[in-house]
Amino acid sequence: MGGRGASMGRSGGGGSPGASGSGGPAETKPAVAATEQAEAEKPAAEGKTSVAGPPVSGEMSQAPVLENTWGGARSEINFHSDGEIGMALQSMGGDARMDVDGEPLANVVGRLATDVATGRRTAAEGVEAYKELRDRLPEGSEARGCLNLAISRIDAPPSPAPAVPGGTPEPLKALMQDLHSVPIVRRDGRETQALQDLLNKSFGDQPGDSKMGVGRLVRELKQLQGMRHESEGDAGKFDVDRSIAKAINAFDSRTRST
Repeated sequence: MGGRGASMGRSGGGGSPGASGSGGPAETKPAVAATEQAEAEKPAAEGKTSVAGPPVSGEMSQAPVLENTWGGARSEINFHSDGEIGMALQSMGGDARMDVDGEPLANVVGRLATDVATGRRTAAEGVEAYKELRDRLPEGSEARGCLNLAISRIDAPPSPAPAVPGGTPEPLKALMQDLHSVPIVRRDGRETQALQDLLNKSFGDQPGDSKMGVGRLVRELKQLQGMRHESEGDAGKFDVDRSIAKAINAFDSRTRST
């Protein structure tokens, strides 16, 4: 499973960790690639994939494995295959064809990953669904082991959200809560730490703190959308992007109305 670590090591560098630095960008640039932005702005759809059911026997399914059409035409399986979930499917080999409720495990896992990427299911809900499915798989199987490893890399226990300065506007307070609700953000905190630094500088009461103009603040917030690669869409990348976009819209609209 060494390839998984290498893949995710690259994907973590998809953004700009220096989003909270002292100097704002010279010009406004798209925060994310076109494919990422399309996913980030896509509204949540109806109908979550169900994974409830009895223990899986371990028999192989004779049904076809559906194509993952990420980057192309929309289909029921549409997520980045280089993320933890996609790499888990690749690592489990033939077990990806294990019969789960009449079809290959790859299809069931793929629909869950698609649910998370498209917003039908939050990242936190996705982690719980991955766990529920994992617990149905046979003990000792490659399928269960690989899925469990992927879960361990995208999950994190609940914890209090980082504190923000008292003068922080409500949309940005809500953004901190929303970001912290995403398990992969709780796991490494890159977005919440950058946001906390930004809010401390703009709304804090320490010497040297000074309120940023709306334009620069929005640019800095957009930088947070580029801190993860789209391959983490099956674990919450697009939850992050949608939360930031919502906060920018609310904060910008609130500012213009005052």
